[in-house]
Amino acid sequence: MTVRPSPWQQPPERPKKLAQRRAERLARRAQYWGGLLDAARQMGPQAFASTTFDRARVEIDRLPAGQQERAYEALAAAIDRIRESHAQ
Repeated sequence: MTVRPSPWQQPPERPKKLAQRRAERLARRAQYWGGLLDAARQMGPQAFASTTFDRARVEIDRLPAGQQERAYEALAAAIDRIRESHAQ
């Protein structure tokens, strides 16, 4: 006769580790944005820039409020640096 331990005496078994789930979710998100950026790149520089800014806005909106403000400031500073480096 085999004695099976009670369910509460066994640790829960997860089919996938949480880190693996998170990595797969991030990979799906990167693949999604990569496809959008490739399609926008073929349409032209304006579409590519618009899609890039949309991606930045989505990522910034996922941050907590205090970090959002700093991220928008960093994005504005990056845009200013790009403008200065490409000014003629």
